Amino acid sequence: MDLAIQLQQLSHLLKPYPFGIGGSCLLWQLGLENNPGDIDVVCREQDFDSICERLAQHYRPEAVSFNPDFVTRHFARFSQPGARDIELMAGIAVLQQGKPIEWTFHPERCSWQNDICFMPASDWLELYSLFNRPKRVEILREYLAELSNNLAD
Repeated sequence: MDLAIQLQQLSHLLKPYPFGIGGSCLLWQLGLENNPGDIDVVCREQDFDSICERLAQHYRPEAVSFNPDFVTRHFARFSQPGARDIELMAGIAVLQQGKPIEWTFHPERCSWQNDICFMPASDWLELYSLFNRPKRVEILREYLAELSNNLAD
């Protein structure tokens, strides 16, 4: 399935809830990645179960592997033949030096573009830092610095 079409269908399906698409799909939308592996969706904790139920009507729930460094309170994966997997997260947190570091989702920062609800690049810069993804952090830092320089001109 074409990525843009899947993202539009997913955004339409989740429209009743505050959510945002980020990760490699956001990088793709910004022109920073060619082929996202999956679709990262972030939502509020109170909407997680309802969104899971809605996704399960169209996608197959998948088993999730345990990572001791990620202590996100809600995480689920969904798949569908011929489409990219969806990873749904809420209550995002990681362990750093044995202490949980939490990240708060702000749905009001998300924006709709081409019928797709994307999270801001600045939020994913924070998340990639939290997830210890240095290459992605550098890509977004450069993008945001260039964007800032262009706005200043």
